This record gives sequence, structure tokens and C-alpha cells, in this order.
Amino acid sequence: MGAAQERPVWQAVKTYWSLLLGNALEWYEFCLYSFLEPYFEANFFQGSAVVTWLGFAMTFIARPFGGVVLGMVGDLFGRKVSTFLSIFGMLGGTVLQGLLPTFQHGPVAGTIGVSFLVFLRLLQGISAGGEIASVTTYITEVCHPRVLARTLVLMPITSNVGYFLAQLVSFGAEEFFGEDSMHSWGWRVPFLLAVFPGALAALGRRSIPESELFLEAKVQSSSSAVSKTRQLLASYWPQIIVGFGAVAAVSVVLYGGMTWGLVSMKKKGLSSSFRILAGCGANSLVILMAPLVGWVTDMRGAAWVQTFAGLCMAVVGMPLMMMIEWSVVYSPWSAVALYSLGYSLFGAFLMMHVLQVVELFPVEVRNAGVGLSYNIGVCIFGGFAPMVFEAVSFTSWLPGLLLALSGLVTALTTLVSLRFQSMGKIQLTHLRHEPYFRCCGRESFPFPLAKKSGSTEPGQDACPHKKEGIQSVVEVEMNDLAVVT
Repeated sequence: MGAAQERPVWQAVKTYWSLLLGNALEWYEFCLYSFLEPYFEANFFQGSAVVTWLGFAMTFIARPFGGVVLGMVGDLFGRKVSTFLSIFGMLGGTVLQGLLPTFQHGPVAGTIGVSFLVFLRLLQGISAGGEIASVTTYITEVCHPRVLARTLVLMPITSNVGYFLAQLVSFGAEEFFGEDSMHSWGWRVPFLLAVFPGALAALGRRSIPESELFLEAKVQSSSSAVSKTRQLLASYWPQIIVGFGAVAAVSVVLYGGMTWGLVSMKKKGLSSSFRILAGCGANSLVILMAPLVGWVTDMRGAAWVQTFAGLCMAVVGMPLMMMIEWSVVYSPWSAVALYSLGYSLFGAFLMMHVLQVVELFPVEVRNAGVGLSYNIGVCIFGGFAPMVFEAVSFTSWLPGLLLALSGLVTALTTLVSLRFQSMGKIQLTHLRHEPYFRCCGRESFPFPLAKKSGSTEPGQDACPHKKEGIQSVVEVEMNDLAVVT
């Protein structure tokens, strides 16, 4: 196949709208539980906030399993198939949560409701784990490498749109129905509303074309699921560890700082109007900054942006959370401003974790590799962040310290992996090798056998990983020459 056409980003939106709509809906459906946590606490978990957040974490426990299973489905049968399965699983798991019996209907009905709630949350986790791997892999394989980051920011943009809609619908329902009605039945409405746009996205995914890179790889390889899994675990376990650490900062800032932070504000007495302003402000700024972050990443590289953002969060994370907590009580408008500006900057510049992870794996195992490494990291750092933050919230500084440490984990993971790449121990780029960590006009930690040109075909290995020596480099250069001519 020749090089992918260098199409404007808006054309990617026009062609793959169903993927992007589905991604927004996935995150809307995935985040509803967190914003409606007080009502789940009262209706299902008999007043225990920690156990309620453990129910939230159940979804994340299932995500690595979904990432591997649906990722392997994508590597064996096609990216289109796995995206189709993921949206149906998420849609069913969400709408049915709005129909569950609670302890208001008696102890037996409440026990049944809790059991089915756990099952549906696990189903959501499996679907979400497959969604991020399938859609991210698909988009990176059909876009041109020169605008890779600027196209891929469509993923975090639509994720933030879904996150924003979950906030807006949840807090808007509180204002419209009132506290008593929300506790009784109003909490169900946001879940039931997902059925209509979800069905539209599912129907739209039926008509998307399959990734040509996958079709070429399928022709060249007839490996089974077992052999692909063995190849992934045996040959790419260092990349899995890097992907695990790469998502630490963004997972904690999203589910600990932003999500748990809004629920904590409610429990401290901040009105829903202020919480809506804070959430809408942060998500709107993330969306507005996304094109800039994509451009910087296409100039500097995903590793450079991730390191910069992680180090900034390590320094600023703890004082930011402490200032927000103080402002909730004494100056609500200051809390809104600090929340919106602080978390939007972290969320925007950490959104390139998606590109850092998808770069790690070649096309043959990319879907499963992204699904496993990304979702293990999100499970550990994101899924349990609200529960841990709730458990240590008796102090004003421990949640902030955890936020800062997650930024340090991402920065150190990236820097250590770059050092190992420069020594030839690990290859971090399989889509384009430049830019990745460009500093002072040059690539600072190149792979020893890496080619000098950054014009890699999307989906091909940016550095030759199956062959050794100068012959492999010459072959890649000849491929580039053929693309140019």
C-alpha cells in the first residue's frame, strides 16, 4: 500500500464520525456513575462512600480483560468488528443500569440490583477496554504520519465531550428534578437517555471501511490468537510496562482530581451551579487547547509532551488540590477558576498519552498491545484513585500528594524508556520515529537503527524490528523513496 493520503483533519471527522460519536458516548456512559455516586451510595450501598467507589473501580478491573479480548478480536477479525462489539456492550450495560431495582424496593430486590449492577459495570469495563484500543488503532492506521497527533486529538476531544455531557446531564438533572426525586428515581434518567445516540453510533459503525494496514497484515500472517498473545507477552513486555506508566498521570488527574474532586465539592456543600461551571470550564478549555497540543506534539513528539506535563504536575499537583479544597469553603468562585484552569492544563497536555501508547506496538499486535497496557494502567491508577482519595480525604494534602506522584511516575517512565531506547534495549516507535522527543532541533534519544526521515507510512514500523543490520535500514529508505516518487 502507498502512503496514506494527507487529508485535513475535518475530512477524518466527516469519514469516521461514527467512531468519534461512539467514543463520546462511551465516555458519557462510563462517567455517569461517578457523577451520580451519592445516589448509588444511598440506593445500592447503604451509605458507604468507599464501597460505592469500589463499585466504580469494578469497571476498571474488567478493562484489561476487555482490552485483550476485544483487542485480539481486532487483530484477528478486523478493527471494524471490535469497534462494533464495544459500542453495543457499552450501550447495553449503561441503559440497563437505569432499570435496576434498589433497596427502596426491599432487601431482596436491593441485593438483586447490586448483583446486576456489578455485572453491568463489568460489561461496561470490558467494552470500554476494547473501545480505546480499537478506535485509537483504527485512526492511527488511516491518518497520515505528518498530522498524526493533530488527528489523534479527536479521540481525547470526543472523550472530553462525553465527560462534559455526563457532568451536564447529571448536574442538570439534580437542578431539574430536585434532590428528593433524584434519590427516588431521577438518577435513572441520564442512563436511559443514552439509548438514542448510542443506537445511531452503532448503526454508523456498520458502514466504516476496514483498515487497509490490517488487511495487508492479515494476508501476510495467519497467526492464531494464542500465538499472537504469546508474541505480545514474550516480545513486547517492556512496551507493556511503558504503556502502563504512561497513563498514570492522566488517569489520576481525570478520575482522582477531576471526577472525585467534583463529588467531594458536593459533599462539602458547593452548589450544583458552581460545580457545573467548574466542570464545563475545565472540559471546554481542554477541548479548545487540543489542536495546539496536537500541533506541539507533531513538532516535538509525544514523549517530550508527556515528560513536560508529568513534571509540571509533580510540582504543581499538591498545592493545586489544597488550594481548591480551601476555596470551596471560603471562595467558591476561586474554586471554580482553580479547578477549570489547573485541571484543563493537565488534561490537555497529558492527552498525548494515547499516542505514546499506540506508538509502542507494531500492526500485528497493536490492538491487543494497546488494550492490555493502556487498560492495566487505567485500572490501577484511575479505577482505584477515587476510592483511595476518599479514604485519605481526612487530610487536605494526601490526595494532592497522590496526584503529584502520578505525574512523577509518567515523567520517569518516559525518561527511563527513552534511555533504554537510545541503548537499543527497547523500541518505542512503530508508527513514526520522529518526532518523539525532539529537543534543540534534534531527536534526543533515537533508536540506534532508526532512520533519519520521519515520513513513515502509518502503521508500518518506524524502525525495523524484524530485521537486523544496515540492510533493513536501506530497505526502509527505499520504501520512503518509492512513496515520495
